[in-house]
Amino acid sequence: MTDQVAVADTDTGNPDGTILRTRLVTRTRDTAVARNALQHTFQIRSLDVTGSNDFLFEETLTGTSLLTLESTSCTGTIRGDVDASAAIIVVWLKAGHAVVGGQQLPVGRPVLYAPGVQQVQWDRFQKDVMRIDRELVEQVAADRGGWEPRPLEFKPNHVPDGAPLAAWWLMVRAVAAEILGTTGEVSLERERELARTAAAGLLTAIPHWPVGRRSEQAPATPLGQAETFILDHIGDHITLDDVATAAGMSQRGLQAAFQRAHGTTPMTYLRGVRLLMARQQLESGTATSVSDVARAVGITHLGRFSGAYRDAFGELPGETFRSAARYDN
Repeated sequence: MTDQVAVADTDTGNPDGTILRTRLVTRTRDTAVARNALQHTFQIRSLDVTGSNDFLFEETLTGTSLLTLESTSCTGTIRGDVDASAAIIVVWLKAGHAVVGGQQLPVGRPVLYAPGVQQVQWDRFQKDVMRIDRELVEQVAADRGGWEPRPLEFKPNHVPDGAPLAAWWLMVRAVAAEILGTTGEVSLERERELARTAAAGLLTAIPHWPVGRRSEQAPATPLGQAETFILDHIGDHITLDDVATAAGMSQRGLQAAFQRAHGTTPMTYLRGVRLLMARQQLESGTATSVSDVARAVGITHLGRFSGAYRDAFGELPGETFRSAARYDN
């Protein structure tokens, strides 16, 4: 097999208001090449990459200094000490086994790397990673929380579930489609908007607070209150006016705030979260029926639900339900 490595340049903003989005691709059966790729991707020490005759390492890294997506699979074992101080790093294991900072990662759930150095071990795995500029995340948190920008603490070892998890996947789907679709010179302003959207999804999914406070507090800003109201009332019939009233905002102001933070409207955001929550429940193998799942997440029109679900995921909800039931049995 021929190793294919595209070397990415350093991402910096240009005078013409653009930033370079690069893609680095590595596919190799050589553990030394895999080690070099990982050292380019992470700040990592004591790195050890081992494998048997079937060793295969594949990695695609796409993004800028503000926001990066990485997808990696490996049939071997990777160990080392990762320094996550420079960026906010979120990982979700898709298959295999992994331990990060002493925490065994669940499959299919985003987990945040703690800041600083931590030991990692990955065994015969597939995973995705998102990196977001740390200062940008701190600024977005301050805007949402009503405090001055400062370093953040996140709830240790938190694994999102329910509506916050669905909100995370809604963000990932939106951001990944644009990042993976275009490389080269892109608008710096648009890249910042994407990174802020990613930060908002992260902050929705994982409890956090500024360093110096003891725990998470209720959102102090109208946007944060609107987001909390939506996620707390996923199963209820709520309107745009309900959300605006809960946030103390006009409908127009709420629409504008959501567009800036999430790149969409509040009701489109609500529908997207509901669809993803429905998919989570249908894939779990524990659902009793498609209609029960739809009602549980606040969807009352099953015909429209089926069409929207097929548009979003490429199959009808009944197909997901039957597939999960067969797998569970």
